[in-house]
Amino acid sequence: MGPPASAGTSRSLYLIALPSLAAIQVLSTMAFNSGPVLAPAAAPVMGASKDDVAYFVALVFLTSIVAVLAGGSMTRRLGPIRFTQIALLVAACGVALLTVGHIATAILAAMLIGLGGGPVTVASSQILARVTPPHLSNVTFSIKQSGVPLGFALTGAVLPSIVEAAGWRHAALSIALITAATAIVIHPLRRLYDDERASGGRIFPSIATIIEPLAMCWRDPPLRLLCLVGMAYSATQTTVTNFIVNYGIDHLRLDYVAAGVLLSVASLAGIAGRIGWGALADALRRPLTVLAALGVIMALSGLAMALAQPHWPRWLVYAIAVVIGASAVGWNGVYISECARRAPPGRAGEFVGATSFFVFLGPVLWPTLFRQLLYVTQSYPLGYALMAIAAGFCTLAILGRIRLGER
Repeated sequence: MGPPASAGTSRSLYLIALPSLAAIQVLSTMAFNSGPVLAPAAAPVMGASKDDVAYFVALVFLTSIVAVLAGGSMTRRLGPIRFTQIALLVAACGVALLTVGHIATAILAAMLIGLGGGPVTVASSQILARVTPPHLSNVTFSIKQSGVPLGFALTGAVLPSIVEAAGWRHAALSIALITAATAIVIHPLRRLYDDERASGGRIFPSIATIIEPLAMCWRDPPLRLLCLVGMAYSATQTTVTNFIVNYGIDHLRLDYVAAGVLLSVASLAGIAGRIGWGALADALRRPLTVLAALGVIMALSGLAMALAQPHWPRWLVYAIAVVIGASAVGWNGVYISECARRAPPGRAGEFVGATSFFVFLGPVLWPTLFRQLLYVTQSYPLGYALMAIAAGFCTLAILGRIRLGER
């Protein structure tokens, strides 16, 4: 390893990394979320119901779990940018495979999208933990993670229009090409951020290497709490980002484009929320308090969404979407920053990957349950109500840790 970087060099590395990683997050998220947005148009061609996208989402997140657990070790071995390039190309292949229009290939597509989209946050966390000034940690991770709701917003705003103009296969192929192009464009960043690769050893980690950070997280009470909160909050986010288009069409009686706008409104609010909550957590130096407040807002806005009716004014429905988006899509930056802060030096990527196991477990379990609720009750509001109750319980659990002196 070379000599320590000067303050100017460190500042340059930080200023280049933040917008670059945020842009990568945007495009990766568009690939990650393409399936649910294309479902109303693509599912009938495959002989499936659009609500069956729940199984697609669960499979995407299930394979993401494998990717994030292995991602920390692979990032250290390959370098975070090289690992990101590989991940983006895998995700691009998955989205392109959707155009075949068959259930079997859709299953394989979900697996590839999960393997490629899941570990991007792990790799970027490794970079940001290294170059970010400590007093800007929460807001930095929040700005980078704002690429996720921006990706959701662009997907919801752009894909339905492409579908209506050129068909859903052209829409999927467009996302695949953009994702692959991103993998190529970021290659020059390797010389800046891949200089601390671990030499020698295996590229694919052993089971013991994967389990070690997971076990360390679970043994630490505050991190264990964060793991469980992340599982519930991510299930809440999944309800908003992956079901709100179908919810708008089936329950609120919106047309396809208007339902896509509902996703965009919630996602854009999530961008402002991620940055705002991150700045607030840095200013207060109380990230757990901020996470507890977010749970309250998720619970209240989730109940409001559950109560929404087709005859309600559209502005009111969009206002609820703004609030639920700002909270349910806005918590990640503060959460990831706190997980990275508690990691041993040089191992932020592995610890973010370990906690991400639980973050992705929520979207594995919850969409399948949500789909069964729809099958039995035909009720989207019930799913939103259960989501709100879970967020409320998380708030109570976090407040318990705060009373023990955690911040």
